[in-house]
Amino acid sequence: MDSGNSHQETWQTILNNCSGHQGSITAMRWLGTVNPVDLSPQKSVLEVDSLFTRDLLKRHCEDLLSTVLKDQGLGRLEWQVSDSEQQLSRTGPVVEDRKSAVNRIVSASPDSSITGEASRIRHLDAPRTENLQSRNLPAIGNVSQKASSPGNMRQDLTLDRFVVGKSNQVAYQAVKAVLRDPGSKYNPVFLHGGSGLGKTHLLQAITREFFIQGERSIRYVQCEKFVQMFVRALQNKTISQFRSEFRSLKVLAIDDVQMIAGKKSSQEELIETIDAIQQSGGQVLLACDLPPRQCEFLQQQLKSRFLAGLVARMEPPGMETRLSILEREAIRHGTQVPYEVLHYIADSIRTSVRELLGALTRLFAEVDLRGSTIDIGLARRCLEPLVRQGQRMLTVDQIVEAVARRWSLPPEELYSRSRTRQTALARNVATYLARILTNRSLAEIGAELGSRTHATASNSYRKIRDCIESDANLKMEIEHLEAELRG
Repeated sequence: MDSGNSHQETWQTILNNCSGHQGSITAMRWLGTVNPVDLSPQKSVLEVDSLFTRDLLKRHCEDLLSTVLKDQGLGRLEWQVSDSEQQLSRTGPVVEDRKSAVNRIVSASPDSSITGEASRIRHLDAPRTENLQSRNLPAIGNVSQKASSPGNMRQDLTLDRFVVGKSNQVAYQAVKAVLRDPGSKYNPVFLHGGSGLGKTHLLQAITREFFIQGERSIRYVQCEKFVQMFVRALQNKTISQFRSEFRSLKVLAIDDVQMIAGKKSSQEELIETIDAIQQSGGQVLLACDLPPRQCEFLQQQLKSRFLAGLVARMEPPGMETRLSILEREAIRHGTQVPYEVLHYIADSIRTSVRELLGALTRLFAEVDLRGSTIDIGLARRCLEPLVRQGQRMLTVDQIVEAVARRWSLPPEELYSRSRTRQTALARNVATYLARILTNRSLAEIGAELGSRTHATASNSYRKIRDCIESDANLKMEIEHLEAELRG
């Protein structure tokens, strides 16, 4: 028998055995990239296409692989990295082998969680399809993903590219449930959380998935655009057409609901639109920076509609999720990034996925434009404006923006002389957080918060410090804000 075929058959057996081990889900992400060069009692040589891939495989899979190889009577595990010419000539087949390997693992594994995980990684190489086609090499991917899709949406925001962790698991499972059974269990779905945490990603991804399944009566729209279209319809006396267009939808996804603040007529129109879609069995999904109860700018009827469905908070991602996001993006870009660099970025930028990916893109630019080699020194130099000694640099303005968003106020209100109860409380909280999260003195904080005196700032700080001892709700709010700002 041909030795190459023999190795492949043995490797398939190894993959099947790996899928039956506890803790193998992470390993399943990477094993399909391996090319078995030698599988014998003396040694087991596995070839990969780059040092970066080798490092990932060693970290995620080496213990599991060593155990399975030993059980099969095979020799000590050795890694081999192909040279650039071999890598180029095998780019197409390696991608196909990976897809085939994942399919084998899915069919062999009784564990549905492995099946779900493997199904997501089938598309990990899809963003590199254009490069493969430019070399007239075979490319893989879900054909339906490449079909035309609803307008005004980013093509890269797909469900396969959404990295799931503890911080967003409820939101992710909610949209998956809606995809399986729209207009039923969770209706509407209301996602909320800070900027850059993936709300838009999920809304656009679920809209695209409905399109792929064949549903055409769908729409993703920014709330500001919804308001503009409504006002224009009133002005042009085409309101009947506007209502027919929106109220007959099977799926409506509205982003940035906070943009409807202060627009009474638009809020009433949105209430009627949601009711019409739900009554006809359709599905509504929404995203907002704030949870419904904190949206003081919303009419009570609209709040009630939101609260009647599933409200899911999206938190800043944890360390493991941030690392996974960076690893996947590095693989998609095809750039070798040392693990210590990925860890440095993940440890330094904690509150926003958008900022996290922006940092990695900045390093990729150094490689593409300057021909630099990515190492920890380059990472520190490039990302110094974003991070300092592993922490975000917070300013009083950033804290004011976060507090204002939480209390549904414009930031300018906190700098003003307004003494309304809500504004005063938010201003006091901002003062408290600025004192514990920055190196500013109370005098400096007071000066930045509308030229207030040291005594005023000190009094604000003490009020909040004392209040959180007796007010559990306020304490929870401040802890959420502190966690968001600290990352």
